[in-house]
Amino acid sequence: MKIQHRITFDSEDNVEEILDALNLKYNKTPLFERYLLHVDISESHPYWPEIEALRQEKGAADIYHTEFTHQEIRQAEWSVLGRDFFQGYPQPEDTWEKIVYENECPKCGVGYQQKGPFHLSKEPRLGKKEFVSLHWTYAIFCTSGVLDKLQLMPIRGYEVWPAILHRTGQPSTQISQLIFPRIAQSGLADVDKILPETCPVCGLTKYGFCKRGQLHIHRESLLVDTDVQLTHEWFGSRGYGGRREILVSKRLAKLILDEKWRGIALKPIKLI
Repeated sequence: MKIQHRITFDSEDNVEEILDALNLKYNKTPLFERYLLHVDISESHPYWPEIEALRQEKGAADIYHTEFTHQEIRQAEWSVLGRDFFQGYPQPEDTWEKIVYENECPKCGVGYQQKGPFHLSKEPRLGKKEFVSLHWTYAIFCTSGVLDKLQLMPIRGYEVWPAILHRTGQPSTQISQLIFPRIAQSGLADVDKILPETCPVCGLTKYGFCKRGQLHIHRESLLVDTDVQLTHEWFGSRGYGGRREILVSKRLAKLILDEKWRGIALKPIKLI
């Protein structure tokens, strides 16, 4: 396990000489008459203390997450399933939510249930990926080859919905959506109840996403007769909308790793 950071400096911060002296690689992104410098570095790097001090001094942006080894994932009883490849937007772009979701809270944007299939502008270009997600959404789509493997195991706790090509109204021949109807009991550990926000309209509470270390969940809250379930809790505070996290069993995580499926990511959770 390691904590990976992307630190973003402004060219006006005048940090290039410092980064060069530390022999650290960085990328530049043009920004009008200036540019941004992006430094990817883990907290295990020998120069992390210097970069963290520099970040604080300059007030630089910091986006971070935790990376886990395959061994850590294989040893975990449950893992969070995340999206790692995005392509396209749901259609029609201005009204797609009314077609797909119902019961969404107008104040906080959660509490929704899916009532209809997503519409695509065109067939996706997957390359060597088996999974894909749409921008603006938390939905996960997969190829027929994945569905065949899931049925063969068999994996429990999912449904298959079509993805509709918007112009023709016909199902995609390349991908289908995976739906996860099972929901765990309330079980998020207090240590992970960060940035709680309770909506004054719907009464639901959202928490901040777990970015450092493992998500902690009480064992007794989880369903035992499924390979996939959603957390009872919603995540995505400090913004409109959010999601429940998708939890997958060790059996399904092993299948994902063994098949080397791409387009998704796994993060082991800690049961307490």
